[in-house]
Amino acid sequence: MARDPSFTILYGDLKSGKTTAALAAFPNAVFVAAPGALSPAEYVWGFPQPTAYDLATFRDLHAFATTLTPAHGALVIDDATLLADRTVNVYKSKGLGGYDLWGAVLTSAERLGDECRRKGIHVVMTCHPIVAEIKNGVRLLGGPNFPGQTRGKLPALADLLLRVEPAPEDAIGWPMVIRSALHPDWLQGSRYNTPDPAPMNLREILNHAGFKLPRIRGLEWQDKVADQVAQKVLEIGFGEGTTDKIRAALAKARDTVLAKITKDPRHAMWAIKDGYDRAVLTLAAGANSARIWGF
Repeated sequence: MARDPSFTILYGDLKSGKTTAALAAFPNAVFVAAPGALSPAEYVWGFPQPTAYDLATFRDLHAFATTLTPAHGALVIDDATLLADRTVNVYKSKGLGGYDLWGAVLTSAERLGDECRRKGIHVVMTCHPIVAEIKNGVRLLGGPNFPGQTRGKLPALADLLLRVEPAPEDAIGWPMVIRSALHPDWLQGSRYNTPDPAPMNLREILNHAGFKLPRIRGLEWQDKVADQVAQKVLEIGFGEGTTDKIRAALAKARDTVLAKITKDPRHAMWAIKDGYDRAVLTLAAGANSARIWGF
């Protein structure tokens, strides 16, 4: 079944892994980023850094999006907070202020999303966070750090509004997790019924929602390995006394992949991480369903 492309806003503290997650999900995407921002492609995942386009404003970004084709697959803006700030500064220099200013910023972002959706192109924005606060007597929830009234309105455009926070100390895998459930202090949510908390794995979150994202050419084998790892982890199960068994199974899978498929440990660990996270999301989805429906 054909699906409308996703629009994701992923926000969290500096160096929390947002760019790394976006690169793993969409390694073949078009990236709008500052020079050097995409180095995790090489150092974490083991593929060449994508070309990065450094644009000044959301208006420039919309114009750029009109040149893209469905073959591009995805557009990643890393990071959108800085781009929004630059957009505001440019519009202010042209005399815009108040509602006209915020309306211009929001309109540019909406046009960008519409342009990409019509072409079947996924959109990902990474952002800095801003905490909840009282402003002019009104309590504003924390969320992606956008200026002025776009702070509340721009996140509403997203299908996935995902917040990054530290994982529990005893968790297996990435040191961060993704939150999407209703929260009294933070704007976050998912139109895809994403389990909360979820592994720090945007690729697998979208895979769980039914999207099939392409791999780097030559690494297509990673999906088969991920399926096998997920099946093994689910066979072991999650519960008291299973953590050591899971760790042993993951280590065995890593050694097997390095011996039989690839000599690059980054490629091996990428596939194994996806498999483990796939199992976690599968189990968490069942628990979420039980909470919603009562059985």
